[in-house]
Amino acid sequence: MFDFTDLPVAEPIRRWLAERVADQFSTRSTVKRLSTARGLVHTAKRFAVVIAEHPTPARTPQDVGPEHVLAYRERYQHLKPRTVATYVESLRQLLDGDEQLTTHTRDTLAAVRVRQGSHRNVSKTGYTDDQWQQILTAARHDIRLARTRIENAQQLVARYRSGQVPAGSDDAALGSLLDGFDRTGQLPRTKSGYATPVVNRFGGLIKVSSMLCLSPGELVAFAVLLIALTGQNFGTIAAWPAAHFRPDGGLTDRGVALVEASKPRRGPEREHMIIALEDILTSDDPERRWLRSPLRVYQLLLSLGETARRLSGSDNLFAGRIAKQIVHTPTPWITTLVSLHVQRWAAAHGFPTATTTTAARGKPVVAVRTLRLTAIERRRRPMAHTTATMNDTYLMPQRSVQVEGQAVVAAALNSEVDKAHKHARVPVFTRHFVDLAHHDPHAAATHAGMDVPVLTGLLDGSHDTILLSCRDNEDSPHSPPGSPCPVSFLTCLDCTNARALPHQLPVQLAAADALVQLRPHLQPELWAARYAPRLQQLHEITASFSRAEIDHARTAITAEHRQRVNDLLEGQWDLQ
Repeated sequence: MFDFTDLPVAEPIRRWLAERVADQFSTRSTVKRLSTARGLVHTAKRFAVVIAEHPTPARTPQDVGPEHVLAYRERYQHLKPRTVATYVESLRQLLDGDEQLTTHTRDTLAAVRVRQGSHRNVSKTGYTDDQWQQILTAARHDIRLARTRIENAQQLVARYRSGQVPAGSDDAALGSLLDGFDRTGQLPRTKSGYATPVVNRFGGLIKVSSMLCLSPGELVAFAVLLIALTGQNFGTIAAWPAAHFRPDGGLTDRGVALVEASKPRRGPEREHMIIALEDILTSDDPERRWLRSPLRVYQLLLSLGETARRLSGSDNLFAGRIAKQIVHTPTPWITTLVSLHVQRWAAAHGFPTATTTTAARGKPVVAVRTLRLTAIERRRRPMAHTTATMNDTYLMPQRSVQVEGQAVVAAALNSEVDKAHKHARVPVFTRHFVDLAHHDPHAAATHAGMDVPVLTGLLDGSHDTILLSCRDNEDSPHSPPGSPCPVSFLTCLDCTNARALPHQLPVQLAAADALVQLRPHLQPELWAARYAPRLQQLHEITASFSRAEIDHARTAITAEHRQRVNDLLEGQWDLQ
């Protein structure tokens, strides 16, 4: 029960706030836990204080205006932005869709924002491969020991009940104790409540009872391993039921188990979900197979927890027995895992926990959120959330994912640059190709991918532009088919129709020199944008020729070549 009678506001507003809180507690609401309900109650009380202290009086819900909403926001301005944002969001959830508020008030509440900076928390990173293996190795070690201990005890009980144990032997005595414990959950005690001598002979009450039951630490080990294998939340896994459905009827060696789970934070439409626990397809090593199979780990936990589950009357998958019952534990059975159990398990293995500040011998801090974060990072598949949530909340802040993403983006950009270069690179007809064209025009034309008349026009200079030759002036990518090309001759360096021939090398060298000489006389940004790509293209063309050819062509540069280049750069040829 929540008491609203002490709210310092008028009775209509007091009743209104109580009704708003009560409306949040329904089967279709996302409020499923008592802690969340308390948060809404505290929000209502905080808002009531703001209304009571505000200069503008309010006696009914209709009197609550935008000024009260803004005052609520300003009242907690001194707190951390994330805390203020939580307070505002809680108030927005409480009053969402309330028709008693004016439209202006609802709009103001919806528009209130708190500057938080980036939501991306780069400080929370996943485990490294070495840290990941340290934690999972500890979990698998505990599970192996528990499996060996409980399965041996179960086999002894089965042999004892079938009369296969010799009478009077130690196995018979222990089998009798375990048989009685499996049926009743009790072991023989003296009148004073202590263990009998026969119980003490096998280690005492705690040791004998643990032969058939999992300890809290072993339950945590199973939870840790299942988080790593499935990527589900610790709270979701800890609440898994023992009941499940096998589509194959459990008749096949490789299958899947469907488990019903609940995650209230997903909202009423998606709160309940079915989780598929799959078996790995192949593995030569049976030990390796069950340790890496969600289905087999689930089945093992189902089997090892059977005694505790039956004696405690629990339907949960996780069921065990605490080592020693004390005043604060009314029952020795444990059917619920909480974060405290994880901290105790981590401490028992020498791991620091999320509540400690220093690492032990370089071991990682054990935190179930970090475990899930790492599992999602390794699996790269959404787990009880959307793809956008996985990418933005879990993967994007991770440094390893950022490095991988940067590598992918860099590779894609480099690929596009390479394609652009290949597309823009002008094919060069070398001296060897020209000699081939003179001796065998048909072979040269076939090699160049054009007709013989077109190749002849390129070689005799009739298709020359200023710097290059044009395969077909009326087949330009810049004009309709059949129309002459209208663009500048400098743009020929980007055209797919352009070809470079040896006799054009002198004017190309002259153009490259002119672009270099022009650089000091222009603003750096202008030259880099307009002429740097052209100079790079000219260098790519001239690089196709030998040093001797370049030296010979440089001696052949005439004043006419330089004048043509100057006219080209000044735009004179664009006017002709």
